Amino acid sequence: MTGQVRVRAAPPSPEPNNQDVFIWALYLLGGADRDIDVEAVYLKSFELAPARLGWRTRPDLPDYKKTAKALQSVEAKTHVGLVQKSGAYFRRLTAEGARWVEQYRVALEAAYSGKAPVAAASTNEHQKRRRSLKESRAFEAWVSGDGLELLDLADALDCTGASPASVWRARVTEVRRAADVLQDEELATFSEQVHQFLSTQVGGYA
Repeated sequence: MTGQVRVRAAPPSPEPNNQDVFIWALYLLGGADRDIDVEAVYLKSFELAPARLGWRTRPDLPDYKKTAKALQSVEAKTHVGLVQKSGAYFRRLTAEGARWVEQYRVALEAAYSGKAPVAAASTNEHQKRRRSLKESRAFEAWVSGDGLELLDLADALDCTGASPASVWRARVTEVRRAADVLQDEELATFSEQVHQFLSTQVGGYA
């Protein structure tokens, strides 16, 4: 990576726009906690803003060119750092993305939903993830100062040493999300050090 990515911090646009709709749709579908197929996000985006994302002559039909263009803009320009690519057809919110949505949730809900959003993963799920991780050999070694080992991390994060970078990124995002929800500073520090370690050990991760 040639430089530090500038993650979007600005609030949602005061005027409706397709990029904010995409981010909100991804969150409503549970994208703070799991990978979501982009086609599902396209359909949810259309449901939230049919007048913006429908055909000109058939406003009852979703225009996938518009939703796909919104995704391209989100990733390249308007909401950089808030969405993580998990293979060609799946996206999820990064930890920063989930925090951004939850910070501006009232504004997004008022602009696009008018009703309560679908709940993200329960606190119990994050607690189970934290408990499993803190009982792992990788976490215990890190706490004791012995450093990180790729195979131990693979076991702790439910993947393998040969898993592609996209899988490793998804697992680290899950740990960051748990740390955020549970306000666990130790877990947050661990996730950041794992991120740095994987940047040097897994091709294509950085």
